[in-house]
Amino acid sequence: MRKRRQYWMAMAVTAVVAAGVLAGCGDKEDEGGKVETQTEESAKSQKEESVASGSAAGESAETKEMQEGKDDSQGEGQKADVESGSQDEDAGDAVEKNDVFGEFQTKTLDGEDVDQELFGKSVLTMVNIWGTFCGPCIREMPDLGELSREYADKGFQMVGIISDVSQPEDETALEIVESTKADYTHLVIPKDANMQYRILKNAQVVPTTIFLDKNGNQIGDTYPGAKSKKQWTAIIDEMLGKVSNE
Repeated sequence: MRKRRQYWMAMAVTAVVAAGVLAGCGDKEDEGGKVETQTEESAKSQKEESVASGSAAGESAETKEMQEGKDDSQGEGQKADVESGSQDEDAGDAVEKNDVFGEFQTKTLDGEDVDQELFGKSVLTMVNIWGTFCGPCIREMPDLGELSREYADKGFQMVGIISDVSQPEDETALEIVESTKADYTHLVIPKDANMQYRILKNAQVVPTTIFLDKNGNQIGDTYPGAKSKKQWTAIIDEMLGKVSNE
């Protein structure tokens, strides 16, 4: 009886141990499956990241290439603009400097008749082309008036040409001349296509200034834009030196 009890107790212990082993194996199997699944997912994730990284790198390279192409294009555009400007300057230099006004007849702002003989009254004439709508033109006119008076006894005269006035006694122009004390001769441009072309062809902006000798030939360069009195003084002295040496 005692032996039988010991036998059943041993069997019970064996059953418990066996159950524990089986339970442990089951956990191990599930855990292994889980690890395997995680490994597959990790590999898949890494593969997707690698593809995405490669795609991003490709896009980055393509973007860089496109940007470099864009930069090159912009550089060419700027270069072309510079070359175009240089060609325009060369074309301007090719124009004969004495082909400025030729023979003409017009009136002053005060209504007096005038022609190309006007330039023969002085050794050097400073022609300032301006407009009644032009702020920079009007701001420099007080200095031009002073220069006209200061250089009057040196064979120098100032002449203004009003680009947007075709008739004498224009009220706006008269008010500007009076308020700025630019009391030198101002010419209006009649509605004559030939004269408008000849006078304004070199004036891409206002003010534009040129210098003429007593024969109406241009001396020196064309000066677009307004300048200070000090700058104009230096230029006038240089132009007077040129005509004196001719």
